[in-house]
Order: sequence, then structure tokens, then C-alpha cells
Amino acid sequence: MQVYLLNLIKAGNRTGMKRIFLYTLILLVIVSCGTSHKSNRKPPAITFKKETSTIHPKFVVFNSNDTISELHFKIASKELLYTRPDGINFSSNVIISYRLLSSYDSKEILDTASVRLVDENNNSANKYLVGKIDVRAKAHRNYILRITVTDLNKNTSVSTVTTIEKDNDLNRQNFMVKLKSSDAPLFCNYSKTGEELVIKYKAKIAVNVYVNYYNRNFPLAAPPFATGDPEPFKYKSDSTFVLQLSSDGSLNFTAAKKGFYHFQLDTSKRDGLTLFNFSDYFPEVKKTEDMIPPLRFITTKQEYDEMSLSANKKVSMEKFWVNCSGNQDRAREVIKKFYSRMQDANNYFTSYLEGWKTDRGMIFLIYGAPNTIYRTANTEIWTYGEDNNINSLQYSFTKVANPFTDNDYVLERSAVYKQSWYNSVDIWRQGKIYLQD
Repeated sequence: MQVYLLNLIKAGNRTGMKRIFLYTLILLVIVSCGTSHKSNRKPPAITFKKETSTIHPKFVVFNSNDTISELHFKIASKELLYTRPDGINFSSNVIISYRLLSSYDSKEILDTASVRLVDENNNSANKYLVGKIDVRAKAHRNYILRITVTDLNKNTSVSTVTTIEKDNDLNRQNFMVKLKSSDAPLFCNYSKTGEELVIKYKAKIAVNVYVNYYNRNFPLAAPPFATGDPEPFKYKSDSTFVLQLSSDGSLNFTAAKKGFYHFQLDTSKRDGLTLFNFSDYFPEVKKTEDMIPPLRFITTKQEYDEMSLSANKKVSMEKFWVNCSGNQDRAREVIKKFYSRMQDANNYFTSYLEGWKTDRGMIFLIYGAPNTIYRTANTEIWTYGEDNNINSLQYSFTKVANPFTDNDYVLERSAVYKQSWYNSVDIWRQGKIYLQD
């Protein structure tokens, strides 16, 4: 059920009101809006530390027309605190606020709103608060959207930054992907073999969609001290086929095999929608064959080859961890942490590669979550230790223009990282967890 709640809005002027949609539950919504004004607030640092970021909202942007972009959100109820303010019903009390800016460093706010979500949940059911907010964003330019989600009951906030890309009608934000069985969008860029999807374009037009299929086995990220340039991406696809949008601008799609699919309306350009099919369990780590490849970061070539070629890979992998840790109990603890980080890396850093294979995923897997992360328009700077401390370790990543993803960052490699890298790897090989997080 889709619920239209504009009638519940009692704040803001008539031209500044927001349209709020909720999919499967009814929430009380209060919106406060504003027009353009200056902001002196410093761009927030972001974090991947679980203990300081207990809310993990997901967002996706869909450019529904030339003046409105839809901000879709998804928040897990289990990450919220439900209290009984009336002494009877348990309810959440969440504020989603955003500021629309012309650029990352701009202080002029083009649009802003705060949405309050109150969800009754007396039976403590695990569910998602899923809905959308209309953001006023005109076509032919790009924007920065700063979003903050606050659990007022728990006094906890998390902030993030996303882009609204309206410089053309061909990029990924002009497409909405949903499971065929759901009205809510897919909040990720990957699906599973055999999963039935519906892809909707912003306009109701019946045209051909050209799908390029890639089946590539990309190598792991090189160590942070490695030199040399990576091989350029070969854009020639492994195969191509044609689908057609129906008169309502939608089509059905099911990934038939592993790899990734790039959907385009205009093959003379590289813009389009990309869907990835990594494995049936992704982003979770469940199979032994998925657990061995990341060990290459901390093993010798001989150790890795023995595990990879072993007739019983599970036994071989467990033997490696026990040899490192000294006993099975300690090995279980280290295994749990290592592969928990691998799964988190998949959730945070997946681009055209599985998250753990990327440069940021590699650093996250070995070092854990940094103490601070500062993001600019095209960079992320990770600091392990205190800011402005010469003994702290700092990694810089630069965003790459990639037609398949907006989450591709490359590490600025340097020989100065060599000793730190070997020290951290040695800690793992002693059966210890580097930087508890």
C-alpha cells in the first residue's frame, strides 16, 4: 500500500511543502521547509564505526521529472529505540532532514526539509521504515544532498552525503529498479540469479534498451605501497542484447548468470544503469570459496595456493586460522571479526567490484574502521589515530568517474605505507584482531 500524507503537513508555506510517500506502513509526518539561504555549518565527517553509528539508513535517488527528484529511504526498525510516550503504545521518533546544495563546498541551501517519522510497533516486529520524499531539483545540473537521520528517543544521529545527478537523462538516477514482488525500490546495485526485477525509466516511452553484459574476474586491490598503474578497463562487452521499454516506460529483467549488466538508451555515450550479480549470498559471506580469496592479503603465495587447490578447502582454511591463533576458540573469534569486516566492506564499498576487493575495502578489512573520515567532492581522507597527530596513519582516496557506479574510489599509494601494512598483517598472522571495532 502506498500512502499519500500531504494532508498531515502543518508547517511551511504552500510552495515549500514536501510530498511524503510511505510504502507499507502509516507514519506521522511533519515537514518544515525553507527556501534558499546561507549555511555556515561545516560538512560533517562520516564514520563506519558501528558503536558510534547505530543507525544505518539506505537511500536511493530517482529523477522522476525535470523539477523533482525522489529521495527514497529505508531504515531498519531494529536499529531504532521504541518508547511509550503515551504510556500505552511503543513508537519510534525519527527525524530525516536534508539540505540541497549546488556543490559540495557551497554554503547556499537551495532546498531543505525535516521529516518526522513516528511508527507504532507494539509487538517489536523487525521491519523497515520505507518511503520517499520529493526534493525540488531542476534538470540540466547536478547537486549535493546532505542528509541527517536522528533517533530522538536514543539521541543518536548519522549523516551522509549523496549526489543528485540531473545533467542528463541517461544516467543511472533516471532509472528505478524494484523487485517484481515489491513496490519499494532496490536499495543496492546488485541482484541475484533468477531474481525478478522491474526497471522503470523516468519517461513513459516505448524504446529499445541496449544491455551490455560483462563477465570479468577482476584482481584484488594491490597493497597500499605498490607502484605501477592498474590496467585500463576494457569497455568492449562480452555480449550485447536488446530489451524494450513498454508504453509505461518499464521492463522486466532477470539476471541469468554472474557478471554485470549495463542498460543504455544511447550507445554513443557510456551513461546508463548498471546491475551486478556477484553471488547468490552477496553481500553476506557464507561459502568457503568466498572466504579464501581475501586471505591473499595476509598469506604467503604458498599458503594461499595450498588453500585454493585443496580438496577440502574448509578444513584447509580453518587450519590456517588455527595455526595463526594457536587454538580453535581464539581462531573462531578472529574468523568472526575478519569476515564480519568483509561483509561490512561489501555493504559500504561495493562498486563494479565486490566491496572487499576495492581499495577502501582492502584498507577497511585489514585496519578496521578509521577514527575519522572527511569527505570532499572528490576525495575521502581516512585517519587512524588522532587528527593532526604526526604518528597517526592517513589514507587518501580519490573518486573516479565511472559509468558503472558512483562509488569507485582509488587509493593514493605510497611507499610510506609499507611498514605499517606489514605490521598490521603480522598482527593478523599472530591470531590477533588489528584495531578492535
